[in-house]
Amino acid sequence: MKWSVIILMIAIVAISEPVVAAKRPDVNGTVPKYNSATEATFKGTVEEMRERLCPVSGGLGSHVILKLSDGKTIEVHLAAARFVNIYEMTFKRGDQIEVVGAKVNFEGVETIFAREVRRGNETFVFRDKEGQPVW
Repeated sequence: MKWSVIILMIAIVAISEPVVAAKRPDVNGTVPKYNSATEATFKGTVEEMRERLCPVSGGLGSHVILKLSDGKTIEVHLAAARFVNIYEMTFKRGDQIEVVGAKVNFEGVETIFAREVRRGNETFVFRDKEGQPVW
């Protein structure tokens, strides 16, 4: 009796693992790479700071909605939320910032992967010169 229960449990695990694995999103295939050759500086005003699940950050990520001088808004991916919160790198609506980063097409829209953000005399670094995350 005990062996049949153990064998049944092993069979359930063996069958369910491929099904669970198949439902996991292919994060590596959907996240564009940071391209330092396309790096630029974007100036604007913070409209909103938000945290959301994001494959770029590998979980909960911090993002800024930046209003550019032409009135358009663009999402800026900063870093994993835990990194941003530990170092108290918060931004509030109305902050004037400069974002050094690479513009990419991600999740069907243009977005910016930030390497660093400047606010006044402060500089917040999220990626190294090659674009590798520092978090």
